[in-house]
Amino acid sequence: MRIFDPQIILFVADTEGAARFYAALGFVEKFRAAGPDSTPFKIEMSLEGFELGLALPGPAAQEHKLTPVAKSHRACLTLWTDDVAAAYATALNAGAKDLEGPHPFLDGRLRVAFVEDPDGHPLQFVERR
Repeated sequence: MRIFDPQIILFVADTEGAARFYAALGFVEKFRAAGPDSTPFKIEMSLEGFELGLALPGPAAQEHKLTPVAKSHRACLTLWTDDVAAAYATALNAGAKDLEGPHPFLDGRLRVAFVEDPDGHPLQFVERR
């Protein structure tokens, strides 16, 4: 048995809107699946080998018998960067909600900032000092 190509899936209200947000941060779309009305129910994106799925909760519940949680801070996506302030500003310009601006962490060894994506998932940007 071989396990490969891990992916995190975030349940979102609007797959195309979420994909635009993550594209602004550098993610590239790799795959999309749409229903009969052409609305994508899942879009897969990639950044530096990290795979991210953006999925509508309804189809996942109906087809796979899941109980998706589409709100709350159930997980935090961490993105390392060489410029926390620029990543934070890019996210805000792309539609993120401010949680906490750039600040020192771990005795100043790191600089971090937190935002929520348009669906309320927290993102942490981290820079080594």
